[in-house]
Amino acid sequence: MQISKSFPHELISPDRMLLNQDRQLRQQMLDIWAELLDMRYDSELLKKLVMRYASAEKRIRKLHSQLSEDVAAAAAIQQTLLPSILPESDRMQAAWKFQPCDAVGGDIIGLTALDENRWGCYVLDVAGHGPRAAMITISVAQFLKPSSAIDMFSPPKVMDALEEEFPFTRFGSFFTILYGVLDLRKQMFSFCNAGHPYPMLARPGADPEMIAGHDAMLGLGIKEPRNEMRADISDGGRLLLYTDGLTECVAPDGSFYGEERLMRSLAANLDQSAAVAADAVFDAARAFAAGTSYKDDFTMLLLQSSDQRA
Repeated sequence: MQISKSFPHELISPDRMLLNQDRQLRQQMLDIWAELLDMRYDSELLKKLVMRYASAEKRIRKLHSQLSEDVAAAAAIQQTLLPSILPESDRMQAAWKFQPCDAVGGDIIGLTALDENRWGCYVLDVAGHGPRAAMITISVAQFLKPSSAIDMFSPPKVMDALEEEFPFTRFGSFFTILYGVLDLRKQMFSFCNAGHPYPMLARPGADPEMIAGHDAMLGLGIKEPRNEMRADISDGGRLLLYTDGLTECVAPDGSFYGEERLMRSLAANLDQSAAVAADAVFDAARAFAAGTSYKDDFTMLLLQSSDQRA
């Protein structure tokens, strides 16, 4: 299935469509009720009211069904764009987690081998969530396919291409993204950060840290040089890319999970594999929320060094 990189100028959300239908139905009922009052409950008008109401209700039920099918289709497409097979290397491990707060989410992850020594990685968060945000994530993920005309080895060029392709004036939304290239030989991650949460780095024998610094989020039309940053993941280092759904998940008492708790869970058990570590980090955040409803998507990509750099 091919998915267009572009959407219409304005995306109409399912909630707005249903709200408009409901308003129209209510107005029709008010109009007929006014007629009934004037005609002193004419029986024919009463029948007309009942029939019109039944017809409108049927249309809304049909719209609900169509929207449910569309959401299910969007969720299926979004799942196919997540990394199904991770690139393999004896020097680096990777693991990811994704849990949307609705049937579909506004987050997505990308991880692919650009060549035998470099991986391209990104974590994306579109403002909002649900079908509207999911449609934009799908479009961005398609745009970032390695077969595209973008120079995927250059994080600044990737950011510039995204800024040009996805302006706010066209989509009515903006997004944050962290895109980087992982050099497997040097075990160095070079990246650009467009308004996204700072990546977290944990290394044996050192305190975990956040790699601060980012540019403006994408879609706002801000033209500025991109800052390319680096993270050294060698010698057992562990790097976490994530969206703010993790740090902003809320406990029953109203407190936020926060960056400190996330860093502590990342730094725990550095001798464990990336897959085990990702499960532990993810489960710790969910345990903190203790069954409260999620207000945002949970998304993370974990990269972990397996040996010393070449």
